[in-house]
Amino acid sequence: MKKTLLLCLTLLLSITLAACGTSDDSSTENDTTNDSDTSENANDNNADSNTEGESTDTNDNSGATGGNDGLDLTSVSLSVEDAVSAFQEKFTDARVSSIQLDEERGELVYDIDGFDDSMEYSAEINQSGEIIAEEQEQQDADDRYEELALDDYITAEEALSTASEASEADGITARGWSLEFENGSPVYEINFEDMGSQEVDVYIDAESGEQLHVEVDD
Repeated sequence: MKKTLLLCLTLLLSITLAACGTSDDSSTENDTTNDSDTSENANDNNADSNTEGESTDTNDNSGATGGNDGLDLTSVSLSVEDAVSAFQEKFTDARVSSIQLDEERGELVYDIDGFDDSMEYSAEINQSGEIIAEEQEQQDADDRYEELALDDYITAEEALSTASEASEADGITARGWSLEFENGSPVYEINFEDMGSQEVDVYIDAESGEQLHVEVDD
């Protein structure tokens, strides 16, 4: 009887131990599976994050290299004469006192000033011949104006060519020019600028075409 009871207890203990072992193995397998899934999800997230980062970098680089390196002053689509005609069509009988060609908002724009007997005028004209900004106001009692006579002067292209021969402007890009009276004489001022690090202004006599002087701003 005792032997039978002992055998039953032994058999019961064996069954219990076997069941525990199976449960542990199953738990271990589940833990391993969960760890594997977690690792795969983390890797997938990292891959997605890296892909998004690479896409952002590409966009940033393309934007950085898309800058405008200056417009060509020698190949404008609207001539000085046409710009003056547009100005005088807007302001009838106005006489021109100064002309400037410069870059504004990514395009070349003429800025023309003029006057008549009582008013002074200003207009910005784009390369399509359109007036994109204008202003007019009453003259002050002490204002003095002189009228430009374009037919008597060298052209802006000739002034630009002469100014480019100045040693101080060698290797620097011309960014704009202006024509107005200085000390009673019509003078072209040609502006050269090297991406903001150096600026050179060359002054040309509009009547003789001779270089007057050069100013360098480092």
